[in-house]
Amino acid sequence: MNRLFAAFTVMIMIAVWGFSFPGVSGAAAAAHKSVADGNTDVAIDLYRELGKNQGNLFFSPFSISSALAMTYAGAREDTAAQMKEALHFQLEQSGLNSAFRSLNQKLAEAAERSDQKLNIANALVLTGGRVSNTYEKILRTYYNAEIFGGDLGAINGWVKRKTEGKIDTILEQLSANSVCVILNAIYFKGTWDAQFDKTSTLNAPFSVSTDKQVKIPLMHRKDNYKLLEQDKVQIISLPYKGKALSMVVILPKEVDGLANVEEQLKAKDIKELLAKLDKQPDRKVSVYFPKFRMETKYDLGGPFQKMGMKDAFSSRADFTGMGWQKGYLWIGQIKHKAFVEVNEEGTEAAAATAVEMVTKAMPARELVFRADHPFFFMIRDNETGTILFMGRMADPATQR
Repeated sequence: MNRLFAAFTVMIMIAVWGFSFPGVSGAAAAAHKSVADGNTDVAIDLYRELGKNQGNLFFSPFSISSALAMTYAGAREDTAAQMKEALHFQLEQSGLNSAFRSLNQKLAEAAERSDQKLNIANALVLTGGRVSNTYEKILRTYYNAEIFGGDLGAINGWVKRKTEGKIDTILEQLSANSVCVILNAIYFKGTWDAQFDKTSTLNAPFSVSTDKQVKIPLMHRKDNYKLLEQDKVQIISLPYKGKALSMVVILPKEVDGLANVEEQLKAKDIKELLAKLDKQPDRKVSVYFPKFRMETKYDLGGPFQKMGMKDAFSSRADFTGMGWQKGYLWIGQIKHKAFVEVNEEGTEAAAATAVEMVTKAMPARELVFRADHPFFFMIRDNETGTILFMGRMADPATQR
């Protein structure tokens, strides 16, 4: 595989995996790795589907995987097999549940040690039916899920609280045959390890394409960063305070290079290239990076059906693990919303996912990283390699 192809494949990002993570057993580390690996794969699949539309892109693959892992816990037979393949789950249901529980704890602890705010919350809202006591126990035990009865107002109110008000609503309506809604919310607020000086932020052109520019506030800081330079791209790690979390940015050297990068996205080479990035020595780099704010929303039912989850959306579905007969409970909708704001101090990001279940009825030169044209970015946990958020900045003058 040539260096150009390798550089392209890394942009979908995820962290470097080790055989063990400090502070956890070998078995737990292996389970975390399997979840993070699968999360990377589904992130790439979703990026391909959602990225077919032009413009900015931002979502939380971890939130989506979490909500659907809870849904998967109630799936059986062909429905479970299709979900496992589409979501790239490498563990069986019981092992996956345990892995999510310990990974959520580890992510929260790592953020807290670094003085960053990372909240991950789950819920099961009973909107018109019941599920089995066994299924409720799984969600409480392994996902620390809140379980309560409620309507649209209760669902959206929960999401708003858990995302610090960044996502007001996740669902616009419920089916008349709604049984329950499975929710995940994630909120992150991190300060840069080296903050940008506001006095250094100036309005500057951002090349949306080779023939179009917009004026945007471009931040600047010269500091020590890990930078990997390839033939056609630069890859930089911008750490948050404590360096447990970072934003990895993949910047094509050509203004119109992102499309070519996206065309060649693959998962298998990500670990190798990010391993190279993590091994880079800290070097003085003059970083130019745009301030931006973005809100997105997606209907994920279509993408997941294209990715192979067909039975789960029809009367062929088998969710007998939730206490319903086969063919009487299926997924009615999957909605996802996300928010991100990047400024001189750091990053604030939030996302929520709702799954409604329904029934019938280098050389001696100054190194420069100038992100003044479209780029790809993610927020990751450095130790476990878990992708928390992922996106594409095509036009920072547009907030959607």
